[in-house]
Amino acid sequence: MKKNLLLILGWLVSTAVLGQSTSEDLKAVPPTMGPESKTNQYSNNKIGTEYDFVLNEQHAPIQTVPLDHDAILIYDYDGTLKSFNLKTQKINWNFQAKDSIVTYSRNKLTLENGVVYIPFLNGELYALNHKTGEVFWEVKIGIKNIENHKMMINQIPVIHNDLLYLVTQYENSNIYAFDKNTGHHIWNYKLEFPYNHMPVMYTNNKVIVPNAGYVYNFDAETGKALYARGFKRGMYSKPVSDGTSVFIADLGSEIFALHPDNLDIIWQIDLVEGSIGHKMAYVNNQLLVGTSRSFYSINPKDGAILWQTEVTFKEQADRRFELKQMEVFNNKIYAYNNKSTFFIVNPKDGKIEKEIDLQNTPISNIEMQDETYAFFYCEVGLIRLNVKTNKEELLYVRASIQDNPKENYIKLVR
Repeated sequence: MKKNLLLILGWLVSTAVLGQSTSEDLKAVPPTMGPESKTNQYSNNKIGTEYDFVLNEQHAPIQTVPLDHDAILIYDYDGTLKSFNLKTQKINWNFQAKDSIVTYSRNKLTLENGVVYIPFLNGELYALNHKTGEVFWEVKIGIKNIENHKMMINQIPVIHNDLLYLVTQYENSNIYAFDKNTGHHIWNYKLEFPYNHMPVMYTNNKVIVPNAGYVYNFDAETGKALYARGFKRGMYSKPVSDGTSVFIADLGSEIFALHPDNLDIIWQIDLVEGSIGHKMAYVNNQLLVGTSRSFYSINPKDGAILWQTEVTFKEQADRRFELKQMEVFNNKIYAYNNKSTFFIVNPKDGKIEKEIDLQNTPISNIEMQDETYAFFYCEVGLIRLNVKTNKEELLYVRASIQDNPKENYIKLVR
């Protein structure tokens, strides 16, 4: 009797602990689900992990900011962004990412309506007031921070209407579209390969994305993947367009003209020197290209070479030189090589109008203020070059000298 009472008591206690439920009460119910995204329905990567979860915070309503024409923005390799006053030669403000583990930049910035859109290597993305450095909004792609976690490299935010586009790499490897006014995540798509070292391009309501051995195009509004074309080599160049075709180069020496709608190859040519990278621009019905040691003008319709100018060697030691940067400004080509020679080229006939042997080695893009002054960044700091007199003036001295400083980016406010 005592044993039976203990068994009954045990059953009652266990029933109480389990909520006094019977088998009839344990019916399956659907789990609570979040609402389906109305802007990301074509994504192939909707589940956020530690690598691709997107965090967003808005600090202030975005607004158009009147331009400070005396300022130049310096995105230093050490990961700091500075606004520098060219008249007073003083720093207006400094900004850097929150992450103290991954500190260097390796990216570029976009300035639109007085707002700076700037990505950082660790996956942080900001919209800043270019006059004050104050934050309008911020985004963090991925929540895992480790020293070798390089989320974005060589990205320059591409903006069309209200959307901002960029790609990530390695464990993340997505193309993202954000609302440029709020930083809200609109859509994303996981790419095939993790090597995304080049910016995307907008044309004809398409976003063109180089992705190692592939080139993708997406519907710019919805993020729907339209086509992907494979190539024999990695497509590591910045794509450009004339509005009819997309021009892109591979890691070797070939340039392709692609149809923006279906990525059909319209033409392709081989420029034997290769090393094109960012050195390509469409200006005045010409595709202007810089290889390792030559300048080219190419007919965008059929790929015919209009002119070629090879940079001659001054001495045997110069045979290892390589053209590093090329910019087009007011119908002139400006470039420099890794031997600190600055070139001015006439795009009409390819004639090298001037060569300047620099005292300082550039490690950034070239920003032309006008036909007289060029700006570039060197290991010591910001240089203003008078291309008429060849005089170099050090305007700003870097706070520290780092090992192997590179990939700095400067932008005049205009």
